[in-house]
Order: sequence, then C-alpha cells, then structure tokens
Amino acid sequence: MTAIPSYILSGFLGSGKTTLLINILRYCKKKNLKPTIILNELGSVNVESHLFENEQVFELLDGCICCTIQDDLKKTLMNVVKQHEKGPVDILLIEGTGVANPLELVETMSSPSLLKYFDLQAVISLIDANTYVDNQSIFTSKTIRNLLESQVKGATTIVLNKVDLATDKQMAKVETKLAKYTLEGTKVLKASYGKVDIPVLLEKRISSAVLDNKTCKCNNHTHEHEKSCSHHHEHHIGIKTMTIQDVPSFTKKQLSRWLKSLPEGIIRAKGYVKLEQKQGLYHFQYSSNQIDVSDQPQNGVIDPCIVLIGQDLDTANIPGVYGT
Repeated sequence: MTAIPSYILSGFLGSGKTTLLINILRYCKKKNLKPTIILNELGSVNVESHLFENEQVFELLDGCICCTIQDDLKKTLMNVVKQHEKGPVDILLIEGTGVANPLELVETMSSPSLLKYFDLQAVISLIDANTYVDNQSIFTSKTIRNLLESQVKGATTIVLNKVDLATDKQMAKVETKLAKYTLEGTKVLKASYGKVDIPVLLEKRISSAVLDNKTCKCNNHTHEHEKSCSHHHEHHIGIKTMTIQDVPSFTKKQLSRWLKSLPEGIIRAKGYVKLEQKQGLYHFQYSSNQIDVSDQPQNGVIDPCIVLIGQDLDTANIPGVYGT
C-alpha cells in the first residue's frame, strides 16, 4: 500500500485555514483527486460542517489534536489507513486548531507506527498579515507568543494571508518578523481570501532530514529546540471557547454591532443565526474585525448558536445578545 500524501494546515485563530482548505478542495475536484480531511475544533460544536457536506471528513472536537486529544488523532489516522485500503485516498489534509503547535503534529505523524502509512509533504502555516504583529503585543502570555513563533518556525510553507487588509506599514512589520523566525528554504506565498497557486502550495517541501529536524526528541532537547516546542502544551493557557444558545433573530447591522462590541480578547466568533424577515439559519464568521455572513440559508441545522474563541473568556464580560 502506497503512503498517503499528507499536509498539515496550521495558523492562529482567524488566520483563514478553513478558507484555504476549501480552495484546496476545489482544486482536488478539478483534478479528480479523492481527499480525506481531519478537522479539529477546540469546542464541542463544529459550526462549519456544512462547508464539507460532500467530503470524507473526520471531526475531532472538544480538544486539540497536538496534545489533549492526541490519542484520538492517532486512532483517526489509523481509520484513514483502513479507508485507504478499501479505496485510495489521494491526499490527506489535517486542519489543526488555531492554537495547535505544528511541531507536535509533525512528531505524531513521524511516529514509527504511522510513518510508513503517511508521506508528509508540507506543513502549511497561515499568517494573518493584518493582526500577526499586533497579536504578539496583545497577548501577555509568553506561551502564546511562543506559539505564534512556533507556527512560523514549524512551517515548510507559509501563506501570508489577508494582505488586502494590511497597510504597507503592517506588511513591512510582519515581513520583518517572518524573516526573523522563518527557517531557510521555507516558501512564503502572499494571499487574500486564501487564494494561492495550489500546485505550488502542494509541492513537497519535507524530506526525512527535515522531519528529523522538526520532530520533538523529548529526552534530548537542545536549548534552541525547547524554545520552539511547548512539550507540556502550555500554549493553550487562557484560550477558551464559549457557546451561546437561545440566540434571537438579528438584522445584519445588529449582528455586526454586537460582534464589534465584544471584548478585545475575543479573537474569533462563528455560528448560525436567524436573520429577521428571512427563513432558515445563516452561517457567519468574524475575525480581524471583519464579518462574513452567508447569502444562503443552511440546511440540516437545528438551532442557532454562536461560538466565541478568545483569551480568558468570562461570561460577565460578554455583552448581552440582542433580544435576550
């Protein structure tokens, strides 16, 4: 059985991983490739399931595959192997949470029990050009700042996303940061809405030597390695999710106003809401102070809900939802 070409998608909360993933899937469809996807969410609800209705998807919820549910990832990978034995999996795409350390995912993929089944092609990290530098000053936690660095250092391909939202000054700052952290040979692609040259993105950029360099050898840490590998998984400190149920109907203007009134620590919001004078539920996403509400109602969604992801979430600091 041939090893499955595999890709890890990394990047901080709201950087655009899911949008890039959808663009990759469109490319796969054009090329008649059969992809399998592993989606990981910190919360207990995946409010983006509708985006992958016709795909082979394994969902891993309520934890992070690089640490708290790492065993679940290993079991899922073996299920992918069983699937591959029945019918070929042309490409495996693993989307980690926004606080996953790609170095630890590479370590899992490189374990002796899995190495022969998966041919890791690239670790693709997305960087939000509009917020990356600000995030390093907003987050007082050193472990979060180290995570932001690790998501660059652990990449073989970087997608500098949302360049359309960044000023020239922001671009200059983020490029300076990337030059400081990026390893030699890492490919950097600039993008808006995750639109990149997919064949270039999917080029193999990992060799066995690179795997050896990136894999965490916990009994033989060098000082430099320890700075980039949060082996004790401290990078989740302060990052939490909150799900709001019983959400009333909104107008788009009300939804926008409420989202923009959220505390600064809220990095990401997404969910399904009822829009006044319209039937059905509508999916929305909020990050980088930008709101995107779908034009079409979603089928198969029972209840409206809003998922918030941020630092040190406290219900007392969340403004009341309109109508409640």
